[in-house]
Amino acid sequence: MSSASSSSKKRLIIIISGLVAAAVFYIAWQYGGSEPVRPPVAEKKQEKSAAKSDIQPLATTAPMPTGQPGTQLTTAEEGDVLIDEILRSEKEIPQMARDLAELVKKLNGEAQVNASRHLVNLTSDEDYGLIAGLLVDQKTNPEVIEVLFSDLMNRERTLQLPLFLNILKNPQHPQNEEVENVMQILAGENFGKDMAAWEKWTNEELKTLQAQ
Repeated sequence: MSSASSSSKKRLIIIISGLVAAAVFYIAWQYGGSEPVRPPVAEKKQEKSAAKSDIQPLATTAPMPTGQPGTQLTTAEEGDVLIDEILRSEKEIPQMARDLAELVKKLNGEAQVNASRHLVNLTSDEDYGLIAGLLVDQKTNPEVIEVLFSDLMNRERTLQLPLFLNILKNPQHPQNEEVENVMQILAGENFGKDMAAWEKWTNEELKTLQAQ
């Protein structure tokens, strides 16, 4: 009995060992030649990396230039140098005024305003044509027009009226409204937008002044 039982156990162990070996062999054969599945995380990382490379050139893009040709302003200091050259020259005052008038046309910003102040100081009534063109041009710097208009208010009435009428006829001129108020005071009545009536009054007033 003992010998038969021992022999049976050995056979059982051999059979179990054979089944286990067969199972291991089957599993190795089933999965040994298949490729590993790429983890989803790895794919997401790759996509993220590609997205990053797409936007990298934006970080290295050169900044746009902040200025454009012709937009640089003349500084007040630069303008003062040019004005000083004219004022220190040995030219006659009328020629200085002509030089300043040309300078006003070339300058801009604060330098232009400063030059216009010297221009009105050196320009006589006889040479007022140097100023008149700038004064009635609505494209002139409004700050310059203000300087020129303030000077006009201190000139002879015979010089003022034709320029007042010119400005009054131009609704876009910066001093249009102020001129209308001044003309109403001088005329003692308001002709509104009736330019023909304003022109008639101006001509009559000029004749009266010239007769005096």
